[in-house]
Amino acid sequence: MKYYILSYTKGTSGESGESCKSNYSFDNACKVCGTGAKLVGKLRTKGLLKIEKLLFETLDGDFIISQKLYEILNKKGVKLGELQSVINNKNNNLPLYHLNSNLYFPPAAEKTGLTIEGQCQTCKRNGYFNEAIIGNLKLNTPTQVFPVELYYQKINADFLDSSDFFFTWECTGLSNRIAHGDYVVRYARPMLIVSEFFKQALETEKIKGLKFEPITITI
Repeated sequence: MKYYILSYTKGTSGESGESCKSNYSFDNACKVCGTGAKLVGKLRTKGLLKIEKLLFETLDGDFIISQKLYEILNKKGVKLGELQSVINNKNNNLPLYHLNSNLYFPPAAEKTGLTIEGQCQTCKRNGYFNEAIIGNLKLNTPTQVFPVELYYQKINADFLDSSDFFFTWECTGLSNRIAHGDYVVRYARPMLIVSEFFKQALETEKIKGLKFEPITITI
């Protein structure tokens, strides 16, 4: 079975998580920056009610799928675990599901296509960004984003067989557990890893804006 990093490239929609006062547990999170904070209960959101996309990413980095796609994936036998519907700021359930997991890959043995900035020196889990060469409008040169490649040593087969999607240990962006100055509370999000089966199921629905970057797991 092959596995891929799944990214969404058609922009972000709505707000979620910390900015919407969702609840988080810090039992296994970094005590300094908060990276690794785990959502407790349903994801609170704003501005998602009229979104009709099958899959999208919020401004805060959470992946959301529609009820329609949720039902399609279940019928295909994609292992999604027990996904929860999201709620709005009035605690009403929306016909949307949070693509959330308790299953994390170990730290990658090797990483390319990522750069590190402002990383917490206590946990060293956050601060990962896509490596890129910024374009120039005057010269009409586009921004070049390098492909991300993650390499892993052997991963337990039973673990891989338990789901069709996982999170990375590494988290993108910066975390800030306590608001101060211009910094708001935010917890860096992990990257999303999906199986070949999940990838094929999404491709069948012809969802625009999906990017799949293969990872390597050595035997």
